Amino acid sequence: MKIIKCIGCFIRLGSITEHIIGLVTLGHGKTAASWVARKLGYSNCGCDRRRVTMNQWTCPEYSETISII
Repeated sequence: MKIIKCIGCFIRLGSITEHIIGLVTLGHGKTAASWVARKLGYSNCGCDRRRVTMNQWTCPEYSETISII
């Protein structure tokens, strides 16, 4: 746990996850997630909320304003 506190704000888990998804989907991860969310009846895929939440797991001081529309 001590290691995570030391490197947590340098390595943001949500941002890393977003980049990996981007690599796997050739840059169309958010587009694909939004399409699936719309087909399932959601107005938003939740990608930004997930990224911010996961970044806060590794860096509690992390804060970013996201718009929920």
